[in-house]
Parts: sequence; C-alpha cells; structure tokens
Amino acid sequence: MTNDGPPTIPVVDELGRDECLGLLAELSVGRVGLVVGDHPEILPVNYVVDGETVLFRTAVGSPLEHAAGRLVAFEVDRIDEESRTGWSVLLHGVAEDIGDAIDGVSQRLRGRTLPTWAPGARERWFHVVPDSITGRRIRRTPEDL
Repeated sequence: MTNDGPPTIPVVDELGRDECLGLLAELSVGRVGLVVGDHPEILPVNYVVDGETVLFRTAVGSPLEHAAGRLVAFEVDRIDEESRTGWSVLLHGVAEDIGDAIDGVSQRLRGRTLPTWAPGARERWFHVVPDSITGRRIRRTPEDL
C-alpha cells in the first residue's frame, strides 16, 4: 500500500443478501468447494447468476461431477492488494445436476449463455440455490474518524 495521503485503518463491513447477489452478478469466475472422497476440493468455474441461482458447467469426468445432490460452497471475491481492500461473497447450497432434467426451469437455465474459459466440452450443468449467502467488504478509513 502506498503512503500517499493520511494514514488509514481497515474496517470490515458485513454485506446484505441483495448486495451479495449484486456483486455475484458482476463477475464470471468463482470457486466451488466440495468434499470428494475424504478430502476437500476447491475448483474454479465460470458461472452466471440467474435470480438467486448460481449456474455452472463442467466436463464429464471432472471432480465437480461429485457435486451432484451435495452441499457445496461457492465463493467469489475481488481483491485490490495495493490498497488492501476488497470483498468476498460466500454461499452454501445443494448443487443440483440439471444436465438431463426435462423440467421447464432446467431447460431455461441450460439456455442461458455461459461461456467457459477452459477448452473442451462442458456438458454437465449444475445450479446452486443458496441456503445461505454471506459477504464481507474490507475498506480503509482515515485513522482520525
């Protein structure tokens, strides 16, 4: 952090649900956390937000296939290392495999534009409806306030 300007101190703010959803919608890369076998995995994914649902795709054979029907954590953040500020949003929910589902909601979700950065087919579709969404923002404020 540069020493330009008055000294500052860090402040952590809890974010409300609506602000968390708004921040989620700003980005397209997040991380899915789940337990595979007897150890935790955290894997990056491209995603899109649909209302309160997070939608992502993965390849057949990916460790993310183990997410089907299981509780997962999904995290997104934006960090500015120079200013030591940023935010993080974390949601927990069950990842539902909608790849072969024929209901109207699943068909609509699979119709969403969801580009992926990784090469190859991403034919397994999942959506996560959150049981909980939490977020925090760290900002800097002048010491003399």
